[in-house]
Amino acid sequence: MSETMAHPLPQRFSPLSMIPWIILGLWFGAIPITLAGEAGALRGQATIEASAQAWLDWVQNQVPPLQHERGKRWPLLTWLGPEHLPLTPEQVKMLLARGLTQHIEINAAMIPAAKILAEAGSPVILMEGRGGNWPYSLAGEPKVWGHNYPESMQVPESWRSKPEPSMGIFQGWAMAAEQLRTTLKAFKSSGIKVDGLWLDYEGQPSQAAYRPALLSPQTRAMLPKKALQDEKSFAMYRRQLWLQLLSAYVAAPAREIFPDVSVTNWVATLSTPEHALKGWSDNVHPLSGPTLFTHSAPLAYGVDTFFLTVRDQKKLWDDAQVDRLFTHLLLRQVSEDAFNRNHFAPHVGSLPWVARRVVDHPKKPTPAMRRSTYREVLRHLWLRGIDGMQVFNVGPQGANDPLAKEEILDTQQIYDEMLAYSSFLETGQVMNFKVSDPWKTEVVWSGLQKTDQAVVRLFFQGEGTKTVKIEPWPGQSVELTATSIGKTCIFTRMGEKLPKMDCE
Repeated sequence: MSETMAHPLPQRFSPLSMIPWIILGLWFGAIPITLAGEAGALRGQATIEASAQAWLDWVQNQVPPLQHERGKRWPLLTWLGPEHLPLTPEQVKMLLARGLTQHIEINAAMIPAAKILAEAGSPVILMEGRGGNWPYSLAGEPKVWGHNYPESMQVPESWRSKPEPSMGIFQGWAMAAEQLRTTLKAFKSSGIKVDGLWLDYEGQPSQAAYRPALLSPQTRAMLPKKALQDEKSFAMYRRQLWLQLLSAYVAAPAREIFPDVSVTNWVATLSTPEHALKGWSDNVHPLSGPTLFTHSAPLAYGVDTFFLTVRDQKKLWDDAQVDRLFTHLLLRQVSEDAFNRNHFAPHVGSLPWVARRVVDHPKKPTPAMRRSTYREVLRHLWLRGIDGMQVFNVGPQGANDPLAKEEILDTQQIYDEMLAYSSFLETGQVMNFKVSDPWKTEVVWSGLQKTDQAVVRLFFQGEGTKTVKIEPWPGQSVELTATSIGKTCIFTRMGEKLPKMDCE
């Protein structure tokens, strides 16, 4: 499974958001509903409400309030939770006290819920997931936007309903942009400021297949010839096109209405040949620079696809090797993206998706990194220049699955811990972008540096101890000893002398 299919799509749906339309439909006789159908809908709604309330009760009783001030930093956003049900002001404040908040869908019906969030002190963050042929399908039948093979041409029928990923067919995207403008204008006219638009658009053309494009006469005529010269060139073309379409038809309309809104999309990142990001199957992301997105969204997932891609089936995998493998994976997109942002687009922030365990292949047993190691790596992500975290808290039983709850507890507790270094998180410069080698036993360290202070976190991936030389400021190197138990050191600059060091 490709890296662009880990989130449950299509778009998540709230029955409450349909209530105004159902009422209108009944009024005009456009929606005939049987009593059995109505009862089924009510049962489904009751189930959603019960699940959301159980999650909220669990958060209130099991997730401790933050011990450190969050200030103006983003609260953590979870993929699952209270869904899009309107919360009470007390529930919103309860979540905020724990460094969490609810996201709502891009729907004018959510304006009352947005008002409650805003009045309770929460940022208003809209989130939506889309996949498949959206937004091409907005433009009508596949003959308008599809590959359009001659009727006599024998190709799989499914190819005829795939979008033709050219630079010339933008109708669907333009319609999606106008829908977004209309919805955001409704929020604005209601006095609601939208603070974030954190999206999960994973559809076409990001997954366009090479052969259907190559064999379509219309597509060959529309696409640049060099985009079709081989599969590698096509993969580069489709990803760059996808990011630019999102920038022009999603980020731009959002910033027209709310100029300072935070906008990002799942796995939208900066990649350069020297610091190229890689996907879960070790596929290299092509050159992609800054767009109209304000934040990147690299992935820090312990996904089974990566293990299945790189494993040696003759090797016995112990816990330490599994941890090294997934430590490498969780660090690499965030770190490479951070290097590219810091050096070429320092105005772009980062809101990575995080998860210890993501299962794309449930029928293939795979190991997971240990929870203690995952918590350690979360600390390092904060020390590599990110602005917040989006938590992919999923499990077989949804938001109330034990694994999904672990994701919340781990991310929230480490967030609270790292808020003790908030001044570094706000103004510190990243000291180390190096990604650990999954096949070597190394010291992993990360840090943020200010003019006169620096904070460094380090741990050793093997047994015993190992020293590493770190230079908090030019010409002032110090040796630190690392063990398998991570430790944090604060350095204070002492003029020409070696810096003062305080480790815990």
